[in-house]
Amino acid sequence: MKTKIKPLAETTEEQARWEHTSLRRRMIIGAWEMDLEDELARHLPADRREAWGPADLSSNPFEQITRQLSVLYHENPTVTNLNGNIEDLVSREGLVTKSGLWQLQQRTQQMVIGLRESVVRIDVNPHNEEAEVQAPGIQYRLVTPDMLYCESHPDQPDIPVYYQEYRLRKKADGESCWVADIMDIRNIQNPIFGMYEINQDGSLGADVSEEYMGHPAMQGEAYPYRDSTGKPFLPIVMYHAEKTGYLWDTYNGSQMVYGSLTSAVLYSMWVHLVRDACWAQKYVAGLSVAGLNQMDQNEIARRSSIATDPSSILVFTQDPDAQGQPLVGSFSVPTDPHALLESISKYEMRVGLAAGLSPSDISRQSGDPRSGYALAVSRSGQREAQKKYAPVFRMGDEELLAKTAMLANRFLGTNLPEEGYRVSYHSMPLTPDEMRAQREDIVQKMGAGLISPVQAVMMMYDDMDEREAREYLRQIKIERAEFL
Repeated sequence: MKTKIKPLAETTEEQARWEHTSLRRRMIIGAWEMDLEDELARHLPADRREAWGPADLSSNPFEQITRQLSVLYHENPTVTNLNGNIEDLVSREGLVTKSGLWQLQQRTQQMVIGLRESVVRIDVNPHNEEAEVQAPGIQYRLVTPDMLYCESHPDQPDIPVYYQEYRLRKKADGESCWVADIMDIRNIQNPIFGMYEINQDGSLGADVSEEYMGHPAMQGEAYPYRDSTGKPFLPIVMYHAEKTGYLWDTYNGSQMVYGSLTSAVLYSMWVHLVRDACWAQKYVAGLSVAGLNQMDQNEIARRSSIATDPSSILVFTQDPDAQGQPLVGSFSVPTDPHALLESISKYEMRVGLAAGLSPSDISRQSGDPRSGYALAVSRSGQREAQKKYAPVFRMGDEELLAKTAMLANRFLGTNLPEEGYRVSYHSMPLTPDEMRAQREDIVQKMGAGLISPVQAVMMMYDDMDEREAREYLRQIKIERAEFL
């Protein structure tokens, strides 16, 4: 019987990459409680961990920062193509719009920034008379690197030519098993697309293409993913957070990942302090508390305890072995919760700076660092992040649109251009004061003859290039002549 546990990778290096990437993914999607428990176990012996109580997951600078830096798609990008009409692709009823691509890309950007790479896979729903509920169209699916094994071409080491995606599927008898979707264009004359079971040691098992695809593996001339010239391609786009020249950049920025775990440990300690130790600790000498309950006697953290609150009365009994007058007293409060929270907040800020932001671009959402509010990236920091990530994401988006057009032409009967796509992103809105200052600066420079109208448009819309700015001005001139 097949187990649901994911099979091992074929190499220890791949296994380590999967495990680290899985940690990052769990921290982004909020499924990292067990990772925090493992981190707490590294910091604390069993008896102290038991005394701390539930872990606190409210602090996660890694997720907070990557989410706030993912602002390229806060508005749908503008897509143009001078090689033909693309309304069937990007209009309100177009294939891309109806597929929800730009909404998916909001999550894609966060995953790419956090995991350093991610893949968007393109699938086609052709017309199927037997499945009337399945309308023809395009589907996009985000695939994280911990579910992938890829190989690249030696001359293009950051572009995959072999794609192996691990997916948990159900067999006809209802049993689950791990299956690899494999697409291989390393030999351009003999491309392959098929599905294979994965053995627990990571090796490929039986060919199950017939069971899940309805036909054998598609090889050679039968390979389905081709452009209008017949050249095969992979229906995926790998997005990189940074152009490194390598296929994977797994461990870059890991200090923010591990620092976020430590930050959660410290907040768990603070919750423990507020709940259990923010008052003067009382003690007795020569007396015993009556009515103690024995706890966890079979565990390492065995102890005796009794529940108390401000309205309860403790009963003490004389210790028969004690000599002299019994003593009852209290120690001072060991730590000020406000001071500890401020120290933890400063540590959390330090972790946030590991994302490459300047100190002026990151702050607490409240002016009081003791408030415990989440980290906030300033608008200027988000704009700088837009400028940083726009070039590398633009390459991916333009490739994604081109491959979408190829698949739509081949399977859906469209006539879309298969190259020449240009994507422009909308900048984060300026504040009223920033807009006024920018407008006055542009008007003064225009009046002094220091900049041209094209340069002025490029200053207003920093993601436009010169050609797009000229087209924008021509469109304004045409519309002014028509409507004024």
